[in-house]
Amino acid sequence: MPEPDHLPDPPTVEPVSSEAEVPAEPVSSEAEVPAEPVSSEAEVPAEPVSSEAEVPVEPVSSQENIAATPVVSASAPEARRIPSGPPPPPRGHGGPPAAVAESAGAHSADAGKIFAGIATVVLPDEVEIVLEDGRLAVLHRRNYAATAVEDLTAVVTMGDRIEGAVLARHDPRDRVVLSRSWALEKRTWERLEAAAKDHTVLSCLVTGASRNGLVVDVDGVRGFVPLSHVSLEPTGELASLVGQPLDLKIIEIDSDPRKRRLVLSRRSILLRDQRREAHELLTALHQGEIRRGVVSSLSDYGAFVDLGGINGLVHVSELAWTKVGHPRDVVSVGDEVDVKVLEVKVKKRRVRLSMREVLPDPLGIVVVGGVVTGRVTHLVDFGAFVDLGGIEGLVHLSEMAEYRVYAPEELVTPGEEVMVKVLSVDPKRRRIELSIRQAISDQFG
Repeated sequence: MPEPDHLPDPPTVEPVSSEAEVPAEPVSSEAEVPAEPVSSEAEVPAEPVSSEAEVPVEPVSSQENIAATPVVSASAPEARRIPSGPPPPPRGHGGPPAAVAESAGAHSADAGKIFAGIATVVLPDEVEIVLEDGRLAVLHRRNYAATAVEDLTAVVTMGDRIEGAVLARHDPRDRVVLSRSWALEKRTWERLEAAAKDHTVLSCLVTGASRNGLVVDVDGVRGFVPLSHVSLEPTGELASLVGQPLDLKIIEIDSDPRKRRLVLSRRSILLRDQRREAHELLTALHQGEIRRGVVSSLSDYGAFVDLGGINGLVHVSELAWTKVGHPRDVVSVGDEVDVKVLEVKVKKRRVRLSMREVLPDPLGIVVVGGVVTGRVTHLVDFGAFVDLGGIEGLVHLSEMAEYRVYAPEELVTPGEEVMVKVLSVDPKRRRIELSIRQAISDQFG
């Protein structure tokens, strides 16, 4: 084929084989190549393409600008080589300024933190705030309080100091978005955690009641009081407490936003008050004084008497001057009785009481040498016991008759009235010695 006259003399080039995936004709205008000719700075060989390059046989016209990298088949455009290095920004989108990028990053790091500032612009729907660090912030009406606020101008005045927690990076005007309601809730949980640590008593409002306990409001935070912690004694009347303030103490708290658990107790406060009153009462009790109380419970070894906040024990031996088999034989629960304080142990919170010490001592009316009438209560191997009106005395076998008696059944039976003479009285051992033989001798000579 003869070469055109207007072309320079290129070196001899072997024809490209049919196996090369290169179009025979020049690249169409739809190819993603610049419209102008390739400049001398492009990565294109200055000399004509060698025989090894996969280029068209025909020379490239001045209107075609082919990239330095080999062109692959049009049937596989996805296989084109992608230039190395970061891609250029899209046309028309130059990216945020450096100041905006720094501000966005700072806001992201401050998410959840609480900041304070001065209100400079107050509108019905939002308040513009200048923070203490100089940044501009905005507080929307929906984020002012837990309850809806219709008009911020009614509750906020220019110059007011407002706290808020960061909710977002920035608004379209690059202002920090704050939430006052979230900040208040966060501050409340911080105070509640401190109160739980210090065992502080909180004043709470009862907002609801159920069979399981009470629902209370603690500075805007919902808390729960289990039924077992409402009072010292089991009770089912909880509806009457709705709307009433109660002093409560935190027994369990979890401020994690995903859990938010707050459990309080009234029982612990009642127990504390009860212990304080008991301590004051114990210190006010004195040995030997007489107090009036109510029998609160009975046991095999005695009766417990409530003295107005503290229970004292009346041992079974102190219930009466006579021998008592069981406390129920003398008193019942709910009886009002007078007791004498025998001993007080403040540290152990124990009080020992006596009922018989308040009653007249039957030994005081027994006269040694006197002859009295009594009733036989029971018999033993060595004699018989005789009741003298509240106290018992023993008639020994040797004092039953002038002759030798081998068993008390030979002369007396239980319930029988007999005449006896008082031989001796031992107040410490609470014993009285009696004699039937000497009583008969004195009466009939």
